Amino acid sequence: MTGLRTEHPRVAAWLSNFSVAQRDTARLLIDSLELVSETDLRREIGGAILGLLPRLAGPVAAFPAREVPSDETAHAKGRDGCYHTLEPGMPGSEAVLANILTGVMRQGGAAAGLLGKNDLPNLRAKKVRTIILVDDFSGSGTRLIKFHKALMRHKTIRSWSSYRLIDFHVVAYAATQTAIRLLNQRFGANCVHIVRACPTFEGARWTPEQLAEVEMLCSHSADKRSAKWAFGFRDSRALIAFEHTAPNNLPFLLWKVASGWNSLFEYKAVPNDLLRLFTMRPSLPSEPLVGTIGAERLGQTIDLLGRRVHDAGNIAGVLRVSIAEAVRLLRLAYDLGLINAKYRLTDTGRAELKRWRAVHPMRVLPNHDEPYYPQQLRAER
Repeated sequence: MTGLRTEHPRVAAWLSNFSVAQRDTARLLIDSLELVSETDLRREIGGAILGLLPRLAGPVAAFPAREVPSDETAHAKGRDGCYHTLEPGMPGSEAVLANILTGVMRQGGAAAGLLGKNDLPNLRAKKVRTIILVDDFSGSGTRLIKFHKALMRHKTIRSWSSYRLIDFHVVAYAATQTAIRLLNQRFGANCVHIVRACPTFEGARWTPEQLAEVEMLCSHSADKRSAKWAFGFRDSRALIAFEHTAPNNLPFLLWKVASGWNSLFEYKAVPNDLLRLFTMRPSLPSEPLVGTIGAERLGQTIDLLGRRVHDAGNIAGVLRVSIAEAVRLLRLAYDLGLINAKYRLTDTGRAELKRWRAVHPMRVLPNHDEPYYPQQLRAER
């Protein structure tokens, strides 16, 4: 995949924006991007919602997060306010998310309590008890929080919430740690469900020198007017793009448009000729087996636990898997007697860790406590 990216004509044209001395750094940035296909987005976020529904108080209404002017409500005014899923004009990510929710309805979501209409009369008649806010990506948490505020501006929703008749949950395909912290503060950690940890500069497998070079390249590629976007919206430093959009949380030079500049994600859109780089990830085996990538991931999980990395989100970020998969690996380690309920290694787990490290030498990521597995991770790209 890495070779295919740098050899792609549009990527090669984008690389030509930089001097010969800078191109290795630009290639490093491109090769560090996680490109999410629409198939993976549909399968994983749809599956997450389907798995979540039985655990929520129903009926459940799911709203794709969208931009709402700060002086308006998400629903039309009045007791029987209607709700328009999409804004007038050309919709953005909310259109893709709305379509995914339609698929969830057809795949068992309706039977699990998911409502098909979000107008106030229907929510009232069905006695909605949970509202899910759905987003593809949250780099800062801003859009989800603003959308929640827009829903709460309507006195009916606000009344239901104040009387504790409804609970709010958030489901996002990917989010940065900054966004997760803000969302946890607003909704509660038990109500925030993130499918995948978002790769960022902080978690990239770069040396300190490489990080400094990438930062310098990003800074120099932004003029005074766009300086605040050099590292993406609110300095998100995200390294993720979707088949349907390249978020503004990406460094500015990746979606820059200027005279004499060969754009990559022009106007934050993914050109048709780049779509072939967004390939579907193969499904993981249901249980790790000896000699498979599943067994490798279980060993890597034990190794991380041995280095006191106990958070499922951090484990997911290092292993480049979904948070749900990291949780599953932790549960499997517990079931096998390798860890206790507090994710601490048992005697059996320490013995297994000793055997693992004897076969799999590691080196530590610069400025990180996590080990780096170059052979395994490179094979996954």
